[in-house]
Amino acid sequence: MFKIYVLPALCTFCLLFFVSCNDSNSESSQVVSEESNPVEIIFGENYSNLTSEDYEELTAHAIDVYEEETSVFKPDRENIKKWFVRYYIQKYEYNEDWSEEEMFQMAEERFEYEQAWINYAEEQYSVSVSDEEVDSQARYNLEIYQNNLPPSIRGMSEAMDLSVEEFMIEFDRDHAKRTVLWETLEPVLLQKYEEEDARRLDSVYLGQKYKQEVESYMEDSNI
Repeated sequence: MFKIYVLPALCTFCLLFFVSCNDSNSESSQVVSEESNPVEIIFGENYSNLTSEDYEELTAHAIDVYEEETSVFKPDRENIKKWFVRYYIQKYEYNEDWSEEEMFQMAEERFEYEQAWINYAEEQYSVSVSDEEVDSQARYNLEIYQNNLPPSIRGMSEAMDLSVEEFMIEFDRDHAKRTVLWETLEPVLLQKYEEEDARRLDSVYLGQKYKQEVESYMEDSNI
């Protein structure tokens, strides 16, 4: 059975990343960041104390492990690598006991889920986004954090030999794409489920319902 593993602190910018997408409804947007985005954020006592140097070292080692263990001909190799790096970092942020084999499997499953999340939105609800919209969102995120970059972004971008702009527009492009998609998808889901007997017909509820739809879609499609 497919599981969504939480990725808490390595992309701390995702919180503002979602809140900033809809200034007129900041409470709803923050809820989305906790339920529906690909990297879920946890603050408080679980917040990571890793430095930018720690993130750089972990990222470099994760890339080395992935490159050594995967074939250059592996389908979607570079996209799956993103998720392996993210899970690898979380392992050390939160002292998870995952083996490398488990993280490889988690990364592949997560990539498949994220692809299904996007494909189902287009197939079922005719919701899609342009490259220009994704670029605009990524650059907006960059502007927000221009003067206060989290250690995760500094360290990871250094390890990948990317500028911060390249990191946010290229490596974390999937986050930006999901944000833009959700902005269009959420009101469509709200209209669909507005007759539901729910105490709070908000982004958390809609995110849960959509997750269930995507999982059913994956089962029906044998993904």
